[in-house]
Amino acid sequence: MKSTILTFTSSLLISLAAASPGHNPHFKFQQRCSRLAQTFHPDANTQVLVSQFVPAGTNFTNPDNHPTCQTKPYTITLADMCRLRLKVKTSSTSELEMEAWMPLDWKKKRYLVLGNGGLGGCIAYPDMGFTTWLGFATIAHNNGHLGDTGEPFLNNPGVVEDFAYRAIKTATKTGKKAVKHFYNSSLKKSYYMGCSSGGRQGLKAAQDFPEEFDGIIAGAPANHLNNLMSVSGHYYKINGNPGDASYLSQAQWIAMRDMTLSQCDALDGVVDGVIEEPRGCNPRFEALMCAAGQTWASHGCLTATQVGTARKFFEPFYGTDGNLLMPRFDPGADVSSDVYGGQPPRYGTQWWKYAIFNDPNWDFHTQFNLQMVMDVQALDPFGASTWKDLTKLKQSGHKLLTYHGLQDGVINSENSYRYYEYVSRSMALTSTELDSFYRFFPIPGASHCHSGTGNWYIGATSQVGRVLGATNIPTEEGVLMSMVKWVEQGIAPERIVGRNINAQTGVQSSIKEHCKWPKKNVYLGGDPNAKESWGCQ
Repeated sequence: MKSTILTFTSSLLISLAAASPGHNPHFKFQQRCSRLAQTFHPDANTQVLVSQFVPAGTNFTNPDNHPTCQTKPYTITLADMCRLRLKVKTSSTSELEMEAWMPLDWKKKRYLVLGNGGLGGCIAYPDMGFTTWLGFATIAHNNGHLGDTGEPFLNNPGVVEDFAYRAIKTATKTGKKAVKHFYNSSLKKSYYMGCSSGGRQGLKAAQDFPEEFDGIIAGAPANHLNNLMSVSGHYYKINGNPGDASYLSQAQWIAMRDMTLSQCDALDGVVDGVIEEPRGCNPRFEALMCAAGQTWASHGCLTATQVGTARKFFEPFYGTDGNLLMPRFDPGADVSSDVYGGQPPRYGTQWWKYAIFNDPNWDFHTQFNLQMVMDVQALDPFGASTWKDLTKLKQSGHKLLTYHGLQDGVINSENSYRYYEYVSRSMALTSTELDSFYRFFPIPGASHCHSGTGNWYIGATSQVGRVLGATNIPTEEGVLMSMVKWVEQGIAPERIVGRNINAQTGVQSSIKEHCKWPKKNVYLGGDPNAKESWGCQ
């Protein structure tokens, strides 16, 4: 109710301001915005749904009312802006909805497109609010369907094509037309930023249409998509259901994570709750095994069968042909509900049901097996796997920055190392040669896209919109403005500043600079919470 009242109040203030041009220096901006419904008609496929001036401080209610899009139902806007919502037909059976938030202060003429998450039908409104405050004309879209669900894929390849690549490409092109029309000016530089599914979208743009963006930021990318879905099913099969001898509960996973930290935290020379290089960590889970007469309830220990379960998670996932499908689970990772939830993985199951097999009755328990994994791997609808080299990006002269948290319990961080080395081999380029257009930053102590035990805050998507007090954090040190410096000033990032921040209070406890791969974070001595105590080697 409070949200509704505040939104109504903001709308009333807008109406009063628009009616009093003599008392409002922004009247022309507001007037131009409100008229977009009459003036902006780029093509027959595009329809204006909303055009309204939104002042800073408005309690903006999320209009995407699907339950999966309501994790944060409202956003406090940070800049005076023009909000434009569009519906764009992408085929005879598919369409997307998108938002363009265009700030009053657009002196730098920068354009930014944001990515999606999961199965991709929710708009990142908090990130839109923050990046508009930074001066970007910001675009976001629902990836061709409403809600973080795969159900719209069923018997509709047009919606699958939107998810794979077409929605981001269409929204980017349409957004550019809208921004140019509204400001009656060309944009100077174009950027993209996304994480998880949004990271995959960023790689897709870098691989197939890099001409659209001067700089692309792709975090924890969900590429090699079919294998990523399959490994989540593999994990579920290993763990089983509550009551199974193999099953590990959430509490037991947390105990395993803590034990992994106790065995590997000091490998970098300092005990700080962070494993700097998880790839060098090989935890011995037998340390948690029960002695005779002991149980989890009495001694917090695991059975021999449960220790076997843990070991299988930390082994690579191979196909029937002996080739690697996906690297092992990240040691010390935050555990995900898909691992310990006692039910088949939601995203994987929906992907197979609705996008791959077009069968709502497809049953995970009877039909998921390694042969199915191999069969699905051969199916790659519209190139959704996003596993290609970066030849087009190199030829375009544009830039790609990727990052991945090293305690990611959703997407194995080793997959990003693997993609980097794949690009190096397939293009026959050394790291020094790749540096001119492609840089990868591992982020120790960061979980999936946001939060973590270490210096996880790097000013990235799904971070800036979540952190209380983010406007007080120096923006030039994060990934977005580091990319801006690289593109506009030729200053390529060697390190990315990370901060350990309490997302609820905005209080930070430490700062660390994360190194560009293949260099690694190295403790030099002194206060481990000071960035001067760390170097790159």
